Amino acid sequence: MSAKPTGPLGITAHRSFGRAARSRGFTLLELMVALAVLAIVAMAVFGRGGDSVRDLYTMEQRTLARWVAENEVARMRLEHRGSIQAISLGTVRQRVRQGARSWQVVKETQSTSHPSLRRVEVTVYAVEEGREVGPLDTLVAFVGRY
Repeated sequence: MSAKPTGPLGITAHRSFGRAARSRGFTLLELMVALAVLAIVAMAVFGRGGDSVRDLYTMEQRTLARWVAENEVARMRLEHRGSIQAISLGTVRQRVRQGARSWQVVKETQSTSHPSLRRVEVTVYAVEEGREVGPLDTLVAFVGRY
């Protein structure tokens, strides 16, 4: 009697030939179709990921631009607090640094029906590589003498 090969647990190993052995794996065509589906899904997922990153960057810039505008209005209010002179009318452009970035701020001050009250429109642009991008935000506030 010939000895049959056994595995680690003493189980007899059998070789199976025929139709059952051929149905264990995938054909090349099935693998190619699966890879194509995976590639399409990956492109869609990574495409949306890029959109999310771009949207997040835009939201971050707009939020910082709003803070810059609010800071400019607060600065005007502090500078004119207790002043007997009315805030001067006109447009002022200035570059400010905030959040490790440069911003171009345009403040347009207009008169109102009340002599001590001014309408201030603050428009904020990002400065990227020496050029203005935007406007990213515009804030309208009313500033008066206190």
